[in-house]
Amino acid sequence: MPSASLASETCLFDEAAWRRRAAAQAWYAEGMEGGGPSELSYYGTPGTTTDVAPYDDLIDELPPDPIGLGAVVRGVLLHNWMAGMSGVELTPQRNGMELIGAAPIIEKVLAIDPAPLGVKRGRASRMIGFCYHFATLHCALLRAKGVPSRTRCGFASYFDPGKWIDHWIVEYWDGERWHLHDPQVGRDDLSADDFHDGVSAWKLCRAGDAEAAVHGNGELWGWDELRGSLVNDDGALNKVDVGGWYWCDLLKLDPRDQPHASVDAELDGVAELAGGSMREISEAFDHSYAIQPPEDVVAR
Repeated sequence: MPSASLASETCLFDEAAWRRRAAAQAWYAEGMEGGGPSELSYYGTPGTTTDVAPYDDLIDELPPDPIGLGAVVRGVLLHNWMAGMSGVELTPQRNGMELIGAAPIIEKVLAIDPAPLGVKRGRASRMIGFCYHFATLHCALLRAKGVPSRTRCGFASYFDPGKWIDHWIVEYWDGERWHLHDPQVGRDDLSADDFHDGVSAWKLCRAGDAEAAVHGNGELWGWDELRGSLVNDDGALNKVDVGGWYWCDLLKLDPRDQPHASVDAELDGVAELAGGSMREISEAFDHSYAIQPPEDVVAR
């Protein structure tokens, strides 16, 4: 378990949401001890950021399969990089860059164009976001259809050869195994050569089996990106999907891209638990208040 130095009583997300998540985790743990609910049961139901119940009627009209739902997501969202390349202006009406959670994403999508969610919009009629929004909406739609799924924050190798670019994707249960899918670009059945989740990337780099400096994006590279992706990935495993870690005081280090022994040792404990059983995944999050997002968090 991470040490007490990670703890702080000032980091809240939404009190009612935390209570619901804690109850779900307790229900899961009790069921596992009695041979009851499975990991698939837990990830087959909505979490704090993937509850889209107000839109159930609209979602009922959508295809039930993961690939089809990925296409739906691409039909209503536009990545901010692609928007710039396509000359689509980031107007206040289109701008969803700071939105957290799937329900606000759907609300924004429908405010731009009230057509059914299954209707593909033109680029100028889509909400502009980034990979987090694609993954969170896809995961929410999958769970609404009863498909066990979870977002994963990590690094993809297929955007820039020789580099691992920070990215969000979705992991869903295909009936036999966990299956990695990128709803932003439509790539399916990703392998470990294509994507490293935040937990795995952290462990690889800490062990010296991967180079920290090639992990990042156009602005930030190295250990800051690895720390942030670990924090985001641990949250996602606990069904608290938040895009960005600017809010996390623990990670406000100088210089950010270099090793920091004490903090990195603390995060080693988080990574070890987050890569274990569901009970350990819960411990990694619930006992580390410093890596729980605050109530007013936005995506960045």
